[in-house]
Amino acid sequence: MNLKISTHEGVLFKGEISKITVPTYAGEITILPGHQPLSSVVKAWVLSFVTPESLDSEQYTLNDDKVMMSVSKGILLVDGETVVITTSLATSTPKESEEVLLQMKTDMEAELEKIRDDGNAEELEMAMQNMEKIQADIQLRKLWNSSYFEK
Repeated sequence: MNLKISTHEGVLFKGEISKITVPTYAGEITILPGHQPLSSVVKAWVLSFVTPESLDSEQYTLNDDKVMMSVSKGILLVDGETVVITTSLATSTPKESEEVLLQMKTDMEAELEKIRDDGNAEELEMAMQNMEKIQADIQLRKLWNSSYFEK
């Protein structure tokens, strides 16, 4: 089965996989080759997939036999042989430290309170999506730290 993960910056991953687990608002969906066609909204969190090739641990977060990535809200399309995920942001390795991410979360919480007070629904939605992605990045950082130290 083929997987393509794209953001507005380009393709983050394209290749063969044997399984993928994607966070959606209906719960996690595990997709295997031959899966029924479907489309769904991807929830900001961490997704995982298994590839037959070994990947560079400097470029990807690896946990056991899975590649882990944090993603923002996006779209999932499956046709049985191909899985396409399109999202505005995706992270394959943590770029910020856990301390920086936790500070970003604190700052975003303050921003959310300010936006709630102003009552701008569009700004609130964008800020909520940013908060969800920061939380996903924190989870990815924790997974990266644990997998890095296991090596």
